Amino acid sequence: MKLTLASQTSKSALPFSVWGAYSVWRRHASVYLSTWRVNFLPPISEPLFYLMAFGLGLSPIVGDLTYLGRDVPYLKFLAPGTIALGVLFQSFFEGAYGSFIRLNFQRTWQALLTAPLTFTDVFMGDWLWAMTRGAIAGVVTSIVTVLFGLYPWWGMVVTFPVIVACGLLFGALGLYTAGIVRTIDQINVPVFLLLIPMFTLSGVYFPRETLPTALNWIATVLPLAGAIDLIRWPMGLPTWWPVQLVWLVGLTAIAAWLAWGQIHRKLFG
Repeated sequence: MKLTLASQTSKSALPFSVWGAYSVWRRHASVYLSTWRVNFLPPISEPLFYLMAFGLGLSPIVGDLTYLGRDVPYLKFLAPGTIALGVLFQSFFEGAYGSFIRLNFQRTWQALLTAPLTFTDVFMGDWLWAMTRGAIAGVVTSIVTVLFGLYPWWGMVVTFPVIVACGLLFGALGLYTAGIVRTIDQINVPVFLLLIPMFTLSGVYFPRETLPTALNWIATVLPLAGAIDLIRWPMGLPTWWPVQLVWLVGLTAIAAWLAWGQIHRKLFG
């Protein structure tokens, strides 16, 4: 049942509150911490499996590869890609599946809007929580790569803002997905049409320059490609990295605006 027009007007007209968004974020964090052992399993196990399966499995075959004119051991090349993957999957799936469930099954959004919270408060709280899930995965994966000697420990401090920015982008894409799909099964459509191409083409497992020229350009435009290049900065940055940074910020703003509008229409009609 959609909220009434009067409720829409009053809720939308109220100003955004940092405390309100934090209250929503804290609610989601409390639920997460109640089952933290299960929730921490994916960000810890996934990078280990990726590094073992692809890194240890392919390193004897690949050896060193050339990245930005430098010879880099394959495991060290792979490690930053696994960090970006952790952020991508955790933030997107929390924004898509988590927000869809809270919207359509648990009706958490509708319950929160009966409190002195605006729609923007609830939206920002959900968005920031999706980013937080991605940031947790990124930081945990970074720690794993540091322990394996594949990423500099001091690099984690510089990389953290990039992890947060990427979490905001992929979380916004997840929220937009939650707003446009009608059934939970339909979330598989952007997964197969967006996430899998990013997962396979963006340069996690190989330098994109090895792709045919046209496919390389397409892969470079994908948001995960810019995220990987920026997280891979200890090995060097491509000359066009400022353009990638602006592109990621622009995509984040567009995705957040689309997600805000779509979920607003879904709730209020």
